[in-house]
Amino acid sequence: MNQTYDAQTCIMTKVMALISGRWKPIILHLIRNDINRFSLLEKSMPRISRKILSEQLRELEKDHLLHRVVKGTKAPFEVTYFLTDKGTDVRRLLDYMLDWGLEFFKEEISIALVNDHQAKASLAEFLKSKQQGAI
Repeated sequence: MNQTYDAQTCIMTKVMALISGRWKPIILHLIRNDINRFSLLEKSMPRISRKILSEQLRELEKDHLLHRVVKGTKAPFEVTYFLTDKGTDVRRLLDYMLDWGLEFFKEEISIALVNDHQAKASLAEFLKSKQQGAI
């Protein structure tokens, strides 16, 4: 029996759409680690434009991966983002993907680290926090 597939109904296609976008995995990682205000996110990702950051946050909220809390009655409002339960589950999936990627790309990472001391420090900090169970 030949089985047919439709990308519009395929679960894997839907899952990949949730996390697609250059910045979504990074945003989810940062929010999980309490970098959850727009200005903090923006400072942590200096190459992202305000427009794209806003769009990515809105998409993650629309997909029920983030919850947005607004405090204050007049501008400037204090907006904070939190992972929903679904966002936490997706973050775990991304952690597994990261572990796989670190193994799969370890040779490339090693070469890049030799040339980039800042990346080396960031990766060392990440691996240390991962060992301590913070990530």
